[in-house]
Amino acid sequence: MIDQPVSTSFRDPHRWVVFSIICLIYFLVYFHRVSTSVIASDLLAAFDTNATALGFMSSMYFYIYALDQPIVGYLADRIGPRRVIAYWSMTAAAGCFIFGMAPSIGWASLGRALIGFGVGGVYVPTVKALSQWFSEREFATMVGLLMSVGNFGAVVATTPLAWAAGTWGWRPTFFLIGGVTMGMAILMLAATRDQPPSKHPHQRHDNSPATPSPGLARTTVTIIASKQFWLQVTIFFGVYGTAVTLQGLWATPFLMAVLNVERILASQLNMLIPVGVIIGAPLFGWMPNRFCLNKAHTLTFLTAVYTMCWLAILMVFDRLGMVGYAALFFVMGVVIGGFISTIWGIIRETTPAERLGLTSGILNPAPFLGVAAFQVLTGNIIDKAGRAGELNSLSGFKSAFSVCLAGALVCLALSFLIKTKVSNGD
Repeated sequence: MIDQPVSTSFRDPHRWVVFSIICLIYFLVYFHRVSTSVIASDLLAAFDTNATALGFMSSMYFYIYALDQPIVGYLADRIGPRRVIAYWSMTAAAGCFIFGMAPSIGWASLGRALIGFGVGGVYVPTVKALSQWFSEREFATMVGLLMSVGNFGAVVATTPLAWAAGTWGWRPTFFLIGGVTMGMAILMLAATRDQPPSKHPHQRHDNSPATPSPGLARTTVTIIASKQFWLQVTIFFGVYGTAVTLQGLWATPFLMAVLNVERILASQLNMLIPVGVIIGAPLFGWMPNRFCLNKAHTLTFLTAVYTMCWLAILMVFDRLGMVGYAALFFVMGVVIGGFISTIWGIIRETTPAERLGLTSGILNPAPFLGVAAFQVLTGNIIDKAGRAGELNSLSGFKSAFSVCLAGALVCLALSFLIKTKVSNGD
């Protein structure tokens, strides 16, 4: 049964309580995602370990997070998003405590894995919750606002976290983070509801019998048999994978090499990407509904601009200058944020409400697997090109970024096939 909006159910003031608490929790999701990079030197010294072991420990977040998504998607449909978000956040808090007490890199890896598992139970149930409390017209805007809050969490996980770790030590800092995470989980459980009263199953407005829910296996087959689902997966894989590969791995060393600047200045230029996301996500979540724009066409436009950004990097590689790269990275951030809001808006419009959680859970690993795939591929290309003194060679970056451009072009071509309303056969 497709979700039929009931006007009063989307005006319940409690929805803002739900959204606010979820935003506070989602802030911590992004915070955890990048937190270890800031305290890397402290961890190397504390555990007397090497970069390879530290990289493995940090990566536990992403592997467990990706594996977690179908589980929490299914449970969000079965038991409701409120309990999933709360219980999984409690697990993340436990991970923080174990990480803060860890006597070795092995225990730290366990703590990091629990953090990844716990925060992996936030976004997909949030998609389900937003679909219950906000109408289709509002949904993409709310996702955009949520993404802005999350990216602000990533910003706070840089200098403010470095200050806290330097002032109190990284272990007490993680105890504090764990305590805040536990408090948010308890607040979610105690102060929110899964859906408005008018949507409760026992309050039906007709005398028709309830349609029995299909089993998990049958629902999963229905989802993965959809051509539109695989188009969404592939485009999300390519755009998000190349974007985070640039922002999270190569942007700073690339800017150091191409502009001949210090690491701090290069990282400040790189910060313009998440700043752009903070602006672009809510902006493009709001615009299509405000001006009655087709979300599929909006997605194609954003993917086209994103592709042109990669093309600009390759065509005027060493002639853009600092101002040019600052503007380019900001634009990339805006369209990446807009892309995320828009594609989730399309997913909301094309997915029946009763399987939105499971669909989101099966789809959400795609962008993270895209990051893993493109980081490995581009890293291999850059390594093969060798180094120019202390820096990676520009020829290596150019070859690696050509792969990212190719991925963006494929996504652009596929975006023309995306539909906002699909038939049962799609």
